[in-house]
Amino acid sequence: MAKTKIIETLPVEPLLLRAEQAAALCNLSVSTWYEYRAAGRIPPSVKIGKARFWRLAILRLWCELDCPPLDKFREIVRAKEST
Repeated sequence: MAKTKIIETLPVEPLLLRAEQAAALCNLSVSTWYEYRAAGRIPPSVKIGKARFWRLAILRLWCELDCPPLDKFREIVRAKEST
């Protein structure tokens, strides 16, 4: 009798999120997400080809810091990196 290999797949957490996913993660509408982006209120995105993504780790950190404006967020991140 042949043995069948059972491969267990684990859920994969994405490292990069599209605007729709990032907005949902932060409990915002997509239109509000883009308004906040234009106003400099959310972390920066990365562009891959024509698509724009947000890093999950950065969004989590931003939320842990009570969602500061982008300039304040960058200051906090720089201060953490220099220690």
